[in-house]
Amino acid sequence: RVTPGARKVPGDERSPNVARLVRTPVPGVGLGRSRACVARDAPREADEPRDVRAEASAAPVRSPSWDEADELEQVGGAGVPSRSSDEYVRKARSGVAGLQPSSTVCEDMYCTDPGLNQLLISEGSSISRFFSQDEWERHRSVGRYWRHLFSTWKSTIFLRVLEPVLLITCFAAALAAWNTHFARVLAMPVLQIAPLAHQLSGGIVSLSLVFRTNNSNRRVIDARSLLGKMSKCTRDLTRMSQYVPNQDGLRLDVLKHLRAFPYAMESHVRKGRSREDARDPTAFRVDPVPGMTRALGTKKAQRLAYYENIPAQVLLDMSQILNKALSLGMSTQMHQQCEIIVKELSSVVSESEKILYTPIPISYTRHTSRTLTLWLLTLPFSLWGALGLATIPAIFMLGWLMLGVDEIGIEIEEPFCILPVRPLCDMCEREVVGAMAQA
Repeated sequence: RVTPGARKVPGDERSPNVARLVRTPVPGVGLGRSRACVARDAPREADEPRDVRAEASAAPVRSPSWDEADELEQVGGAGVPSRSSDEYVRKARSGVAGLQPSSTVCEDMYCTDPGLNQLLISEGSSISRFFSQDEWERHRSVGRYWRHLFSTWKSTIFLRVLEPVLLITCFAAALAAWNTHFARVLAMPVLQIAPLAHQLSGGIVSLSLVFRTNNSNRRVIDARSLLGKMSKCTRDLTRMSQYVPNQDGLRLDVLKHLRAFPYAMESHVRKGRSREDARDPTAFRVDPVPGMTRALGTKKAQRLAYYENIPAQVLLDMSQILNKALSLGMSTQMHQQCEIIVKELSSVVSESEKILYTPIPISYTRHTSRTLTLWLLTLPFSLWGALGLATIPAIFMLGWLMLGVDEIGIEIEEPFCILPVRPLCDMCEREVVGAMAQA
């Protein structure tokens, strides 16, 4: 189905048959409304090479949870003005109107992985896409200092902490107004305290921020290791499938389920995010049916979609196929090796659930937020005696630095919404498809 609003970007001649993917809203499934990137070109012939990434993003097949009424209400509802995702993203990133940049997530990044959380990534995000050699060179460039400095106002971290930073700065400005004017007019004392209290407590606040950020970063490292392990196991089992007897299409069945597993895994770690506004296009839920349909066919894909843990069911079906292959003469040693790989894929699912379902203890997050906020709110009283009116810009800078570190820990605590999960799934699919041609 061609989505209204899809367009071809002029001047992009990377492929004569496939238009460049651009971001466009389409009806979604489950929670809210998903978005996809589709091409507007004429349908391809059956023997024409297909673009796996384009088909993965286009999502032409509806899952059993598709609600036609939701489509009519959200897309074509009477009196409901259409709003772009950029508008929602800018509003949600910062409560300060007019200070958000016009650009958000670059088109190529979003079209490659529509499941990314747009509220947590920016146009220059590196962790959310695969790096090329040119991007590595730019990343190492000495000019990065000035490039990063002058793009601060586009930073997701800056925009998300801008509101609390401005509120704390306004409090410092109010204190400055009292100490310079109202205290003299009303013959009241100047409000200031000795800096010793903040000097003693500053180390504790810093340790709390570092501890939390390090734990969040460890979760990102673990998640990236699990995605890498999934890719490794996919390649290993693709190679080991050559030992599966080709009777009754067993070898192809193993490869088909292996092809479907990454998309089932993606839907498991991106179960969906809702928004208060039903029209908000940044709400998203990954639908595994399109990817599994390409691998297994519509009937099997629809059956798997009804299970709560889809990747576990895919692995169960794969073990049943391997067990049948063993009864048809597959080597016992090769069968054991294949089952070891299936077991590793199952551990990937379990370890991902540990990261997805259990955050850093909430009490620690709350205590860090309260301590940091109170420390910054009382800091102007300590700085006034030494800095005077310079306390106001100093509080703005210190607030941005310290709240920014805390925000980084919050953003990366749940890493699957910012890691390039879909591009990795597409890469695994392409490798399995290449092996299927030789099966």
